[in-house]
Amino acid sequence: MDVLQWIVIGVLVYVIYYLINKYERRVDELTRLIELNREEIDKNKKDIAKNSEKIAKNKEKLELNQEIIEKLK
Repeated sequence: MDVLQWIVIGVLVYVIYYLINKYERRVDELTRLIELNREEIDKNKKDIAKNSEKIAKNKEKLELNQEIIEKLK
């Protein structure tokens, strides 16, 4: 019985080691991909900021147009 417990503990240690190693490799790969695409990510963030400004302006125009339409009714 004592040997069986050590076998189970050994298997669990190996499984934990395998899962941690697999996770670390995945994180390393994702980090590498993010760094490769950093320029595009920054460009997209700037584009998002510009587009949100345009959306706000268009929303104001739409609200003004709706007010004008309501007054004309």
